[in-house]
Amino acid sequence: MQLSSKAMLFVLIAAIFSSSMGTIQPAQAASACEGEVVAPDWNTTVQRMALVPFSNWGMPYMYEDMYYEEDEDDSGKSQSEYSSAWDPNLHPEEQWMYNPTYPLPTLDPLTTGQYTSMQIGNDSSGMLRFNLSSAHRTTFCVSLYELVDNNTVPADADVYLMTTSQYNSYEEVYRMMHGGWWWDDFDIGGGDSDALSDIPPEWRSFNPLGWQAYRDVHQYESTQQVTFSISMDGPEVYNSLFGGSEWQDFYLVIDGWDNTNDGDAAPISSVLVADVTVIPVERTALLPPWTVPLTLFVALAAVVVVPVVLNKRYMESGLGDSSPVNEKSVPYLEQEAASETEVDLSIP
Repeated sequence: MQLSSKAMLFVLIAAIFSSSMGTIQPAQAASACEGEVVAPDWNTTVQRMALVPFSNWGMPYMYEDMYYEEDEDDSGKSQSEYSSAWDPNLHPEEQWMYNPTYPLPTLDPLTTGQYTSMQIGNDSSGMLRFNLSSAHRTTFCVSLYELVDNNTVPADADVYLMTTSQYNSYEEVYRMMHGGWWWDDFDIGGGDSDALSDIPPEWRSFNPLGWQAYRDVHQYESTQQVTFSISMDGPEVYNSLFGGSEWQDFYLVIDGWDNTNDGDAAPISSVLVADVTVIPVERTALLPPWTVPLTLFVALAAVVVVPVVLNKRYMESGLGDSSPVNEKSVPYLEQEAASETEVDLSIP
């Protein structure tokens, strides 16, 4: 009985500590990015994309020898504001990066290690699009540098992991902040582009400036290097209330502009270099999603049941039906004193 009580107490303590520790630990990689890697097979396993301040957002390239009709007022505004933003020394992105062909190519599931070095221009963002496999645990390692006289030195920038729908919101905010057609007419930020920090993450989708990273945690800001990993219960699919299901790819975003978050790094006014290593490792044990609530239910039940059982055993530990052999009553002091007095009186 004593052994079982100690075992129940151990289960209670383990349940309390495991549940509390699981809620405060940040997302980390299980291992470093070490393993066999290959160069990306572009548009087959990985797609390279970019957001740049001088792109004309869906129109032909600003600096191409192409002609398109536009209003005279808009033409003067575009040439005066956006052409000055382009500098070949500060923007190494190629045209196919910031003006991709739609629909985007369907990527193969990522099952092999990838390594690439990407250059991101000033006030720009560089993206790698993946089709992550739910049968693999994927680890990302990113190191950030700045080009100074053809040499690289560590630099601070922001790294985000997003799904397709999250990236679409992020891309729209970037367009708005870089000459969106209605941004100059409506000051959604109230004169402060960092107003998003005052809005809880669950409400940011209702704000025109709102966007968020995958699972609200995979955002690493003002950092020089970061390592993190993710595991999925199944394929990432977005279910709309007014439509069908939409497949979600993943975007690794290297952010080099002053976005709408307070804690993000400022532009470095130089070319940002990101060394990216992605290592997928096949998972040996895949538990179904319902095991998560089951584990939580068992932990909560243990917190409630174990103290009740321990208290019941404690209250019953001194009780029993058997009576001891040769039971003798304990004499009272008053009885002994009375018997001694009678003896003294009987002596002549």
